[in-house]
Amino acid sequence: MSLPKKLGLAGLIAFLSAGPCLAQGKGIGIGASIGAVNDVGGKFHIDEFKPKDLNVWVDYEAQEKVLVRVTLGTLRLKGVNAGKTVSLSPGEAPVTLPPLKNDVDYATLGVSYLFVEEAGYTSGVFAGFGGYKFKPDAVAAAIANYRDQRETAFGWHGGVDGSVQLVSRLSLTLRLTYHNIRNEAGRSILTANAGLGYRF
Repeated sequence: MSLPKKLGLAGLIAFLSAGPCLAQGKGIGIGASIGAVNDVGGKFHIDEFKPKDLNVWVDYEAQEKVLVRVTLGTLRLKGVNAGKTVSLSPGEAPVTLPPLKNDVDYATLGVSYLFVEEAGYTSGVFAGFGGYKFKPDAVAAAIANYRDQRETAFGWHGGVDGSVQLVSRLSLTLRLTYHNIRNEAGRSILTANAGLGYRF
């Protein structure tokens, strides 16, 4: 079983074990979003947000204004060495590496605190931890040493979000998330997402 599935199962168990909270009529929410990704390790340029981040989430209200959220998703990231100029062997002319890419599956568990709740609008801050599985694209053998490693790593995340009610129980959610991934390269990723959430 892959790490995202294991963490998703752990989140599901935590969700189901929250019986007392749910029995008291606490809200349950589900949602999905799509967004853009920016590698902010050492620099930040707003024009470098590129596709994609896709995720789904489920949360429950553990207590007033406090949500516990499990998120499963996948990121498309540029490799650490993408676009760098390297010498593949001594004496050869330097070459520029292609746009090396990775798919990164992730599962996170976090807590969100809602600090603004007005008619039809909520906003909050959140933080938590999770697991990230890197799956680099296949490349030519000559540059295989320059692609990111296939690995599983842990990390933490935090961010801000806001929701605007569209119709009863259905909301538009905007979310900005910083992922600090503790893999060999030490990735710092910012995602900006928009999606729909439904509360039961």
